[in-house]
Amino acid sequence: MLAFAYSITASLFAYVSCHTCLIQNNRGDCSSRGFEIVPQDLPRNLTSLDLKRNLIGAISHGDFQFYGRLVILILDKNKISVLQSNAFRGLKHLKHLSMAENRLDLNTSYVLEIFGPLKSLDRLYISRNMQVGTDLPVYYPFFGYCRKLTILEMDLARKPVWNKCGLSKLKQLRTLSFNFCFLDKMTNGTFAGMPPSIENVYFAGCKVRELAELNFLKPFHSLKILRLFQICMDIESALKIVYPFKKMEELNFTEVNPGYCDGLIRAPNAVIINADMTKYLRKVCLRKLILIRNGIVDFKPNSLLSYNHPECFVTIIFSGDRFSMTNGFKTVELTKLILQLSSLVTFNYSGILSISTDEMNSGLTANTEYAENLDHLIANNRKSDVQIMFPFPRSLEILVLSKFDGVQRTTPHTIYLSNINYLRVLDLSYFKMKYFPNILFNGTNFLEYVDLSGIDSTLYSGRKNIPLFKESKTLILKHARLDLTLRRSKQIFSLVPTVKRLDISYNHLWFLPIDAFNSNKHLRHLDMGFNLFSEVPIALNTLTNLEILNLEHNNLQTINETFQQLFDLRNERIQASFQLKLSGNLFRCNCKNSDFVLWISKTRIKLDKPARNYTCQLENGTYTNTQKAAENFHEFYGNCLNEMWLRVGICLLMIFITFTTPIAVIVNFRWRIAYWVYRVFKRVVENDLRSKLKYDIYLSYSDDCFDWVKNVLIPKIENTWKMTMCIEDRDILAGIIRSDAISKSIHESKNILFIISKSFSEKTWGKFEIERAKYEKYTGHLQRIIVITRNVQVENFPMELDCILDDVFLVDWSDQEIENGWDKLRMALFSDYN
Repeated sequence: MLAFAYSITASLFAYVSCHTCLIQNNRGDCSSRGFEIVPQDLPRNLTSLDLKRNLIGAISHGDFQFYGRLVILILDKNKISVLQSNAFRGLKHLKHLSMAENRLDLNTSYVLEIFGPLKSLDRLYISRNMQVGTDLPVYYPFFGYCRKLTILEMDLARKPVWNKCGLSKLKQLRTLSFNFCFLDKMTNGTFAGMPPSIENVYFAGCKVRELAELNFLKPFHSLKILRLFQICMDIESALKIVYPFKKMEELNFTEVNPGYCDGLIRAPNAVIINADMTKYLRKVCLRKLILIRNGIVDFKPNSLLSYNHPECFVTIIFSGDRFSMTNGFKTVELTKLILQLSSLVTFNYSGILSISTDEMNSGLTANTEYAENLDHLIANNRKSDVQIMFPFPRSLEILVLSKFDGVQRTTPHTIYLSNINYLRVLDLSYFKMKYFPNILFNGTNFLEYVDLSGIDSTLYSGRKNIPLFKESKTLILKHARLDLTLRRSKQIFSLVPTVKRLDISYNHLWFLPIDAFNSNKHLRHLDMGFNLFSEVPIALNTLTNLEILNLEHNNLQTINETFQQLFDLRNERIQASFQLKLSGNLFRCNCKNSDFVLWISKTRIKLDKPARNYTCQLENGTYTNTQKAAENFHEFYGNCLNEMWLRVGICLLMIFITFTTPIAVIVNFRWRIAYWVYRVFKRVVENDLRSKLKYDIYLSYSDDCFDWVKNVLIPKIENTWKMTMCIEDRDILAGIIRSDAISKSIHESKNILFIISKSFSEKTWGKFEIERAKYEKYTGHLQRIIVITRNVQVENFPMELDCILDDVFLVDWSDQEIENGWDKLRMALFSDYN
C-alpha cells in the first residue's frame, strides 16, 4: 500500500516539478542539459524525448517506466556503458531508439533480454560505440524480440559473430548500416545467416587490406542498394563485391580509396579504370550509379562508359574525380552511351576544382591543373563564333556540369543542347570561363532551376536577354561578383522576370539599388545570407509576394519599424507562413533598438530560431541575446525613459541658454551696442558722403590772419593731417559769380572753419559765409562748424554766430598754448562727437 501511495504521489508531483527541458506538443527536448541520470520529473504524456549530449553513464531499471507513451527516444552522445535489465521496461510503443556515440560494448553492455520490451521498435541506432577494434570474436546482442525492426545501424567488428543475435527472425528488416567499421577482410562467411529481407547495406570507415571475395554480399539475396563511404580499399576490390547481383537500385562509392587512410596527407591514390575492373558492374541492371571522389584519373576503353543494360540507368553521378570523357575514344563511347540511356533523368559530371575562401568571396574559381575536362569539345575551334551541338538523352531532367577550370582559351560563342525536352535543372556552378556563351536548346526550353554560382556575373549582366533564364523559377548566384555588377548599375535581375527563388548569398553585397527587383514580381524566396548588409534593403518593398527571406550572417544591428510592420503585414496576408532567417547577425540591444527587441519576441513570423535568442550587444559592450533582453526588458531598458527625459531637459536648457544669453547681453550693453551701430551706420553714411564731397574743410579768415593761415595752419592740415581745404583766395577762381562760388564750395565741404580775428567783421563775404554755413548745417550737408578765435574781444565776435553757438565747436587759440590749440582742432575734425 505504501509503495502504491508513493508511486501515485510521485506521478502527481512529476507534472508540477521544475525541470530545465523544453516541452512542446508532447515532445521533450532535454539535450545538452548536463543530466547524469534520466530525469524523472517530466510530463508522462511525452511521445518524443531527446536526451542527447548529456552525461548519462547508465540506464537503470525502470528509468522509462513512467514514459510509456514514448515513440521516439534519443540517447546519442552520452557516456552510457551500462544497460541494466529492464532498462526499457514500459516502452511498448517505442518505434525509434538511438544510442549512437556512447560507450556500449557489444560483448558486455547488452544483456540478453535488453530489447525484450521493445515489441514495436522500427528503427534502432547503436553505432559509433566501438572506439577500438579487437581481434577477438564479437558477439552481437539479441535482436530477435524486435520483429518489426526495419532499420538497424551498428558497428561492424573485425570478427563479428551473428549466430546468437537473432537477426534471422527479423523478417521485416530492410536496411543494415555499419557506421564504424573495423572489418579488414571481406570473406564469403562474414555475413552468413543474414535475413533474406535485407535490401539496403551501408558501410562506412572500413579499412580492408585484402581483396574482397566474389560472394562477399551473396547472403543478401534481395540487395538493392549498396553504399560504401570512406572505405580504405582498392576500387578494383570494391567493384568485385557487386557479384553476383544482376539487378540493383543503387551503387554508391564515395571516397573508396586506400589513400584516404595512408600517409600524412590523406588524399586518394590515382586510379585508372580498365575493362577487367568493371566486368561485374557492366552486367548489372543498375538504376543509380554514384562515384564520388574515388581518385579516378582516367579509364580505358570498354570500362567506365560500357554497360550491358544502359537502359536501366536513371541517375549517373561522376563527381570529384579527374577523368575526362571528351577526348579520343571516350567521345565515341560517351555518344554511344547517351543514345542508349533511354531512362536517364539525372546526369552529374563534376570536377574537383577547389575554391579557396578568398576566391569564393570574390566570386572567382581557382586555377587548377585539371583544366582539360571539356577542352576537347572545342579543341579545333579557335574563333569566337564557334558553335557546339551536344546531344543528351531525351528523358534527361537534371544536368550538372560543375567545378571545372572550364575552357579558358576557346569558349564557344554558342552551345546547342539537343534533344533535351524535359530538362528542368541545369547546374554550371563554379565552371570557370572568360566568356559566357549563349546556351540554346534544340527544342522547347522548360528549365526551372539554374545554378550559375562562381561564374562572374559581369560576363552576362549587360545582355538584354538570356534564353537560359526564359522560364527559370529558381536562380542560384552564389560567389557571382554581384557587388561589382550592381556597382556598374547593371539591372541583372531583370533578366529573370519569372524567378520565384533567388539566391544571391556570398557576394559581398552591402547595398541594392531601389529598383533592383522591379521586374521580379513573382519572387517568393530570397536568400541574401553571408553578405555585408547593415540594414534591410529598401528594394525589398517591391517584393509583394515574398514568403521566405534569408538575411543570415550579415551586419544587421536592427530591423527598423517600417520593415517590422511590412513583415508582419506580409505574414498576415499569407496566413502566418512568412519565414525570416536572421542567425549570425550581431544585433544591438540598446535604447534606440528597444522596439526591435520587443518586436522579435512577439512577432508571429516564423523565425529560424524558434527560441528567438539572437545574439545582441548591450550598451556596455557585453553580449546577451534578444530572448533574455525581452524577458528582462525593464531591467535592460528601465533607464531609457530617464535618458529620454534627460535629453529633453538638456535640449530645453540649451534652447533657454540660446535665447536668454543674447537678450541679457543686449540689455546689459544696449548703449554700447547702440553706439556701435550708430558708428557703423555713420561710417557707411560718411563713406557715401565722402564720395560726393570735394573738400574736408572750407576755410574762412580775414586778411590779418593771412600769414598765420598760409605758413602755419594750411601746412599742418593739408600736409600733416592729409585733409583737403577750400581756400577762398586760392580755389575760387575770378570771373564767376562770387556768391555762387562760395555757396557751392561750402556745399561741397564736410566742415567749415572760421578764423575769427579783429578784422573778421570787416571781411566782405564773412557774413554771407556764416549765413551759408548755418543753412548747410540745418539741411544736414555740413558736419561741423568750427570757430577759432585769435585774440579777439567779445565786441568783435560776429553776432550772426550767437544764435548757433550750440552747434559750433569753439577753439580759443592762444599763442602761449599752441599745442593745446592743435589738440582741440584735431579733436574737432576727427572726433565723432558734435
